[in-house]
Amino acid sequence: MATMASSVLLKPLTLSAFIGAAAMAALCALAGEPLLAACAATVGGIVGCSPTFRKRHGAAPWPALRAGFFIILMLLVTTAALTGRWFISYWVYGLPLLAYVVVPRRGAWIAILAVVAIALFMVYQASGIAQRHQMIGAFFLTLLLSLMLIFLLEFKRRQLMPLRRTDELTNAASQQHLTADLNKEIQRSEREGTTLSVIMLALEPSNNAEPAGADLRSILPQIGRYLHSHIRDFDAYYRVADLQFLIILPGITSPQALLQAEALRQGVQQLLTSHQLAMTLSTGAAGLNIGDDANSLQRSVTGALRRAQQHAGNNSQTFNVRNQEPKV
Repeated sequence: MATMASSVLLKPLTLSAFIGAAAMAALCALAGEPLLAACAATVGGIVGCSPTFRKRHGAAPWPALRAGFFIILMLLVTTAALTGRWFISYWVYGLPLLAYVVVPRRGAWIAILAVVAIALFMVYQASGIAQRHQMIGAFFLTLLLSLMLIFLLEFKRRQLMPLRRTDELTNAASQQHLTADLNKEIQRSEREGTTLSVIMLALEPSNNAEPAGADLRSILPQIGRYLHSHIRDFDAYYRVADLQFLIILPGITSPQALLQAEALRQGVQQLLTSHQLAMTLSTGAAGLNIGDDANSLQRSVTGALRRAQQHAGNNSQTFNVRNQEPKV
């Protein structure tokens, strides 16, 4: 409920910020202030590329575009400092927090240090002790508040991470809940005397092909939607690795699971081909046997998947309990 409420509130706020930045850019352009108009337009670009503005903006190439707009904004503020346009100096105060939101976490602190360097340069260029003290006090106060907010946001993110049920990119259930959910399904199957099977699907770059990188990450949401739309409402799928999914199929026998695994493999393969991604796609299937628990069932389906990958990929295998090895 809290996540839903925050998304409902952030959507109109983001739209208002985008409209406000666009209006400010237009007014500054009409007033003959191109540098200030460019700053406002850049902020509008950052807001427009955010996933809050459009959900699909969480995938490539939008994060790179946001980072690019942020770099442009830093260059504009630096230009303002070098040319003596001091009325733009207040843009520096919001850059540390904006760096944390826009730039990937590995580069956010580098960006914040760059912002501090720009601020110190502007203080050095300021004329008069009173103006310097005013800028130093205002900047470091806003920097301290920004760092406190960043700390609280990171603390909240890490506290809520174990409670998150779904992967943000693919909407698949998170791996942290797989073992518990699978054990519950096994207990239900044994109690009701029904069958249970699992499927594991894995993507890998083809031989002699370059890693898909950002292109693959951009198609992962579509793969998640495809899996969601091609399984039953009471089936569940989990993202167990960066490019691996596991699907729980209650009431399905091992041969039926193999047929469904092959159908899913062919469907996802067509999706990859339509995006010109050179990938191999392998699937493994395993049925519940007497004495199995969540860990042993996952080992069985992983063994079936590994056997499929050893056969050059692009095929499906099922686990044969008699020989303790996967079988086509």
